[in-house]
Amino acid sequence: MSARSYDVILSVDDASGFVATNVLVGNTTATSGIIANVNLSTNEIKVKLNNIQQEFSSSEEVHSNTIVLAEAVGGDGLLSTSNFVSNVISANSTTAIATISSITPSSFKAEKNSFSQNPIVRLYTIYYPGEWYPPNDAGNPTGQGTGKAWPNDFPIRFAEVVGDLTSDILYNVSYGGTSYIPFPVNASKLGQGSEGSVDEITLDVFNVDNIITRLIEDPFLAGNNSSNSVTATVNGELVNGIDPRTVVGTTSNPDGLNYDADIVGYYGRSNASFDRTQTIAVGGTWTEQKQDTRDLLGGVVEIKTTFANFLDYWPEYSSIQSVSSNVIEVYNTLPYRVGDNVRARSGTIEGTIQSIKRNSFLFLSNDLEADIPIGEALYIVNPLADSESYVEDKFKIDQLEKLSDDIATFNLISWLQYFKLVTPKRKFYKNTCQWDYKGPECQYPGPGSDPIPGSSPVLTANANPIAANNQIAADSSGDVCSKSLLACTLRNNQLHFGGFPGTGRTIPRG
Repeated sequence: MSARSYDVILSVDDASGFVATNVLVGNTTATSGIIANVNLSTNEIKVKLNNIQQEFSSSEEVHSNTIVLAEAVGGDGLLSTSNFVSNVISANSTTAIATISSITPSSFKAEKNSFSQNPIVRLYTIYYPGEWYPPNDAGNPTGQGTGKAWPNDFPIRFAEVVGDLTSDILYNVSYGGTSYIPFPVNASKLGQGSEGSVDEITLDVFNVDNIITRLIEDPFLAGNNSSNSVTATVNGELVNGIDPRTVVGTTSNPDGLNYDADIVGYYGRSNASFDRTQTIAVGGTWTEQKQDTRDLLGGVVEIKTTFANFLDYWPEYSSIQSVSSNVIEVYNTLPYRVGDNVRARSGTIEGTIQSIKRNSFLFLSNDLEADIPIGEALYIVNPLADSESYVEDKFKIDQLEKLSDDIATFNLISWLQYFKLVTPKRKFYKNTCQWDYKGPECQYPGPGSDPIPGSSPVLTANANPIAANNQIAADSSGDVCSKSLLACTLRNNQLHFGGFPGTGRTIPRG
């Protein structure tokens, strides 16, 4: 099932206080969504709508809430203790408020609906083993892989460029700061069955130089050197089983507990541990983390679909012939224009092209790195890059269907199918609310006299706490929702009732 990154961009008067992954709610329309990204410099908030039928309105006020949990009281925390009370939602804490000045559809939607589209780019990321997925914010494994490094050469990242006359291999595919190798890849179309199940798809990866064969046939892919490896800080987290030749000491960490990204090649790479051959070569002890890793079964495949104009760099580029201060000689200036920002492949410093001379010299606003290698690619930084403009599908590798010298074909099943998940998760019950009481969808602010979010004319919460039997409770500790439409009505919160009164289905009562 495809997942959108964001639907709309809200320009607001003040974006401070808004945080990505928090819920955003419109005070007038009651439209809600998840914050995908916040740009404080432009006061823009990218939002993924919870319901595509809902829309924010210009000039309405929006707020972001955080749920506050009441502490458990009494008992020793054991289920056998009679006076144990589990944590309950006590209130919503508003963390930020702003007013919308303009609303813009997502760049992805605008590009998808345009008459002339830029080339489609599909970005494939293969994580193995799947039990270590998803990566955390630091890019390290989770689940059974917590505290371990990814197997060597994983995650694998490929890019497929569709719909361009230029050879795909000429593209520099970098998206959101992550590089993808232009590679011959082909995935079958994603279909859906009559009962809502997502069909299986096949993924063809061309076996260039037997790269895929080596990974597929390696029975010792997931494992580590357990005897003379080190624990190192990788992306700010401790990871076990790191090759000691890939870590160096610092003033603050003289024992060498920080990964040195400059040490690559045979000795390892970012987030990489010993492989079995390296372990044996240094007299270490190899410990398998999976008995047999052949065929990559259970690995996770992420497929992001975006457009070429959202990549970090424009695909066209030339190579550097010489560097003299801020003057760069390239083989061909044809791709470049005055005003373009450029950056060397291995560099981090950007420079703006001030002028172009004799079809080979670029005069920049400033110097780039002094040690740029001759022959390095000089990329054009894309001012329209948007790392949130994509849709994403997730799959699990279910079977290696075919392997030859030319191609490897994997059978993939959907994320939902693998975990036996049913959609939609919400059922159409007539008189039963499915929201968490006072949660982000319920939005009930009471008991008290606070206004009901989104109500027009403005309604206020019931001043009294209401018990599960829909009667007034003695105090706030007895304020419990019965999950019925009546409960919402008594609280003046029927606007946010999470059931479907127009349907004929009810939950049988005991």
